[in-house]
Amino acid sequence: MARLPLFPDDSPRLPDTQAGRDEMNFAEFPLVLLTDRVPIGLKGKKSIRYEYPHGALTVSGSDAYGLPTAADADVLVGLIQLTRKKNDFQDPKVHFTRYELLKVLRWPDEGKYYRRLDESLNRWSGVTLYYDNTWWDNRAKKHLTAKLHVIETVMIDDKATSRSQPQPFSYFVWNKTFIESCQADNLKRLDLDTYFGFRSAISKRMYRFLDKRFYTSPEWSFELREFAIDYIGMSRNYASNAGKIKEKLQPALTELEETGFIAPLPREERYTKQGRDWIIKIARQQPTFSPIAPEPPLPDPAEAPDDPLALRLVDRGVTPRVAADLVRDLPADRIESKLDLLQWLQEHKPGHVKEAGAWLVRAIRDDYAPPKDYLPKAARDAQQSAALQAHQTLDDARRLAADEKRRRKLEAEAIDAYWSRLSPDAQVALDAQALEAMPPEPGVLRSPLKRSYLKTVREAHIRALLFGDSGSAD
Repeated sequence: MARLPLFPDDSPRLPDTQAGRDEMNFAEFPLVLLTDRVPIGLKGKKSIRYEYPHGALTVSGSDAYGLPTAADADVLVGLIQLTRKKNDFQDPKVHFTRYELLKVLRWPDEGKYYRRLDESLNRWSGVTLYYDNTWWDNRAKKHLTAKLHVIETVMIDDKATSRSQPQPFSYFVWNKTFIESCQADNLKRLDLDTYFGFRSAISKRMYRFLDKRFYTSPEWSFELREFAIDYIGMSRNYASNAGKIKEKLQPALTELEETGFIAPLPREERYTKQGRDWIIKIARQQPTFSPIAPEPPLPDPAEAPDDPLALRLVDRGVTPRVAADLVRDLPADRIESKLDLLQWLQEHKPGHVKEAGAWLVRAIRDDYAPPKDYLPKAARDAQQSAALQAHQTLDDARRLAADEKRRRKLEAEAIDAYWSRLSPDAQVALDAQALEAMPPEPGVLRSPLKRSYLKTVREAHIRALLFGDSGSAD
């Protein structure tokens, strides 16, 4: 059996901005049950353990939401893609809308799918992963033992994602260990169209795992039970039944073959017997090469624009000659406004613009009117600044209130401690001094208010003794 490094130092890191990304630890080991509902044998079970030659992984769900299931794996992949799009893994806090996440997942914009998203986010927030010498640290270049949540915080505020607030207030926060792994480039490419195109959860899991393993070798052999249960995540109920494992794997193997991801093999080559163990062999489908088309001619240097505004148009798909013509013939503020309108549409109405370059040329030449809910960049920046300022003001007020509460608590504790250290005679003397400093209204000391009034003047007197005029216990 092939035993190559699970996390090679020289794994390809391709800069294709169209491809998705997958974190290597999450691709290597199963984190979810491969069903949409918890199997009968796992009802009430809150954790599941996978064993490996060099360690183990335990996935523990919360009491309220249990273990993650097949759809939750898709949501996790979607969250990784949103993080790459929003901040390229530079910040564990990711602002998003549920609509954006639905689009990444290819799920319909319908109520039940929003509810399913909420369920999944709740579930991931409650999951704890226990890696026993199985978490690969790409900076240390070794396996470590780690305990981590997947998602630390989720905040949903769809009301704030209106046209009046360009920055969504909804956000999720990754676990620090996970985001540090991404920042250490422990990532691989993931073809999202292929992944989300699979019908079977087993196909998706096999695709992520094998796509990672194929970086180090185009062909792998695994002990069948180890592969199916500990790497793909099938139920241990199948551990003693190799025939049932083969039956469950076959639809997924067929899907992977039909997409051209793995090479088709006859059954007698796919499965071989070694002693008492069955071995499964899987190889990457070798690409077929067609004649190389001639490279397109390089643009004439004389046509390449040197105007910064024209260069911005070229960056968005406008040809150099057309960009230069637009900048020469039309007002700069019109071009600036359409560039901003394009950015707004791409952020707020994904899919509205199919070809950015062609759309820009038409929008500039025909002077497209913006939608009614469009806000220019200056207004969006101003609103975002105001919102951030409002949040900062609220945070400051909360901090001041917390500081005042702490001060009062410390002050009360100091006053109580001072009073309790006095002898009974000294307490009587202090009360007399307090009443002398703050004489009561006539009749107060003979009324039901006596105890309350005496306590108030006593505390005021001790406060003055301890803190003087400042009245501060800090």
